[in-house]
Amino acid sequence: MSSHWTVLGVQRCIERMTGGFGRDEGLHFGDPRREVRKALICWMADEEAIAAAAAFGADVIVTHESLFYPYDIVVNGGVPDFMAWRTNARRIERLAAAGLSVIRAHGSVDKLCIFDDFAEALGLGDPVVEESDYVSVYEVREMTYGTMIERVKAALKLDRLRVTDGDRSRPVSRIGLPWGGMGLFVNVGYMERLIRHGCDLFIAGETDNYGFRFALGAGIDMIETSHEISENPGLRRFAQLLADELEGIEVRFHENRIAYTIV
Repeated sequence: MSSHWTVLGVQRCIERMTGGFGRDEGLHFGDPRREVRKALICWMADEEAIAAAAAFGADVIVTHESLFYPYDIVVNGGVPDFMAWRTNARRIERLAAAGLSVIRAHGSVDKLCIFDDFAEALGLGDPVVEESDYVSVYEVREMTYGTMIERVKAALKLDRLRVTDGDRSRPVSRIGLPWGGMGLFVNVGYMERLIRHGCDLFIAGETDNYGFRFALGAGIDMIETSHEISENPGLRRFAQLLADELEGIEVRFHENRIAYTIV
């Protein structure tokens, strides 16, 4: 049974849903005219996600993160041989073998649901501060930093977290959410805006040494959940929303796992 949807049609549907794409979004691999019967939604189109899409019989992957390395190479350029990098070449080989196209839907889906769904997954309620560019602060019943660590573990079903080694008995109540990669050192300007609204704790997606030290230097502890864990809840809902729009297409969500383990 044929479908009236093409890869380009799926892309245009997502653009309508989200209010439009940024420069880093859109078709990043494959044939825009390919007919689509099945679509896989994921955080990153890594080899595991590509294998899942192939097993599902998908025609298109809609990924949140960049398909190729270095980050945003499709927009920024400057590395002529990037497709020959081993990670990129392996992805291309597997996508081509499965006949898959790849659409990236990034900031548009952050705006649609990803940021809000991270807060909802953590049970934070509505923000008490809400400005442009996701500068939101949440206020919860005062509890200790140690209690909040356990609360985050339970909410996200995680056994372990990376956290700053602060005083676990310190009371916290005003939470900032550097979701996704906004806890990384390149995004400390975003964290500074949250600090100016009186945050006493960050619950982040992904951070790094410099990001942790920036928070500590401001007298604020930080809990890291991981980039994908902070965005998977919103992407799961996005898959449901997209399935409602794409009549006749089977849509499946693939949950990317954390890429590392703590030993």
